[in-house]
Amino acid sequence: MARKAYEFESNLDKIIPKIEEAPHRVFNEIGKGIAREARTKVPRRTGYLKKSLQYWARKKEMDLQIGFKIFYAPFVYDHNDPIKPVVIKYKDLIQQLLARALNEIGKR
Repeated sequence: MARKAYEFESNLDKIIPKIEEAPHRVFNEIGKGIAREARTKVPRRTGYLKKSLQYWARKKEMDLQIGFKIFYAPFVYDHNDPIKPVVIKYKDLIQQLLARALNEIGKR
């Protein structure tokens, strides 16, 4: 049974209040959406590789990291990285979210 592909939707009107109260939360929203859609493109044999795709939104450094926790992932995805096409596909939406968050950080 094939799984339905996840689409990273623009819920900007719902996310804006969250951004206004805590701008660093925008990294959680972006990471969650990218990781969820990239997992649909990961081949599944045992499921370890799919489960290891995670994101880390770090408050102190104010950055977002998306990647695999399993050491052999770079060998599996030498040329077919599942994260890069998702980021390219939604780059405009990501830029809008980050611009809004930066405006809120600048107001403080």
